[in-house]
Amino acid sequence: MKFIKKKNLLEGEELLYKPSLHWMYAIRHIIYSLPFFLFIVILWLATDSFFTSSEWVQGLGSAFLIKTLLKNVFLLALFVVLLIFICRIFLYLSYEFGVTNKRLIIKKGIIRLVIAEIPTDRIESIYCIQGILGRIFRYGTIYISGIGGMKPVFFMVSRPFVLRRKIASIIEKNKTITVVHGELPKPRTAVKPEMLEDEPVYRYGSFVRVISGPGSNR
Repeated sequence: MKFIKKKNLLEGEELLYKPSLHWMYAIRHIIYSLPFFLFIVILWLATDSFFTSSEWVQGLGSAFLIKTLLKNVFLLALFVVLLIFICRIFLYLSYEFGVTNKRLIIKKGIIRLVIAEIPTDRIESIYCIQGILGRIFRYGTIYISGIGGMKPVFFMVSRPFVLRRKIASIIEKNKTITVVHGELPKPRTAVKPEMLEDEPVYRYGSFVRVISGPGSNR
């Protein structure tokens, strides 16, 4: 949280909560690709028996060629998945989330830096969405609805319901704050008759005016 703490806080702003990106963000593509790799392995193991028992596939070539093709597909897919995994690791390390008493802050990116800020007084509603894996591993995506429409703000964040309650409590707390500009008016003191002595008094409604000076003897 070095970026949010040192560079992006305003005067009088306090960092109240620091959400974290879930570790599933880095490995979810590996989990999604497991059925594909399992299918390739099953084809690899069943190539010999399937090739010899089926006459119509004998014209396609030997089992060695089919295994070579499956091997190349497997290695190519593995290289793509590993490349995506490395990129996701760097993105995972670059994400920073922050909830302050005035706004929500999201920072991501290493070479291309992206910073998003949403004032808490412009938030109308908060949505939390969890899939099957999200409910198992306790992560989800927080959507913010307000001025400018609805957009995902905290993507695949850990403990999303805790974050939702924190944002809601900050919004409610800010609503109860009353701002007073300038000095408070001083209470009026009543004018007692014994304080007036011989000075003429003219009353206008609820106000009292005392006239003194050279023309007061008239």
